[in-house]
Amino acid sequence: MRYVQKVNTPQFFIDDTTELTQWDEYYANKKRNLKDYILKEEQSYLCIYCESKISNISSHLEHIKPKHLDISNLTFNYHNIVVSCDGTCHNNDADNTKYHCGHRKDRVDTAFEETKFLNPVAVLKIREYFKYNFDDFLITPSEKGIEKAQYMIDTLYLNDGGLPKAREKALEIFINKMKKISDIKIRKEKMKQVLNNENIAFISFLKFKYSTA
Repeated sequence: MRYVQKVNTPQFFIDDTTELTQWDEYYANKKRNLKDYILKEEQSYLCIYCESKISNISSHLEHIKPKHLDISNLTFNYHNIVVSCDGTCHNNDADNTKYHCGHRKDRVDTAFEETKFLNPVAVLKIREYFKYNFDDFLITPSEKGIEKAQYMIDTLYLNDGGLPKAREKALEIFINKMKKISDIKIRKEKMKQVLNNENIAFISFLKFKYSTA
């Protein structure tokens, strides 16, 4: 999980929502425009939680703090809105189960607890709370804040569905691309450039891999 900096509230969002009081009043085409904007300007087309590569179609607008906690202040607060995958992005074709991320956050068994929740648009060094196992490609808590990190993993089901396998595949793809660069010095520079761009799937996992290599 990585920190994502929110930009200033776009004027079109202000114009589209000024007269609204309920999320259901926000038209679907307006929501698609907002998703496009956030994915392009802030999230590099990565899920806010698991960092899978997503599109407008394979995602939903996610309220970090559930809007029902304070409808008047959270529903149309731009800085409370991000884009999450639908939890199905690594499923087999016939499997529509929503395994992880935003759709799992409001379940009864994983109720939102603000004191434990690591907000990816507020916690600048959020990556330091997590580490990865390269035997089974699971995300685990670091020593920085075990309780909070474990809460995030459990609440968002960040080791469920096809996520571990997808992390493994992302590493394989990255390695194979880098191997095509025969010059070692150029390869290292290219690796650094790609990892610093923050725009490839499972970027936190990959950065952790090469920071500990």
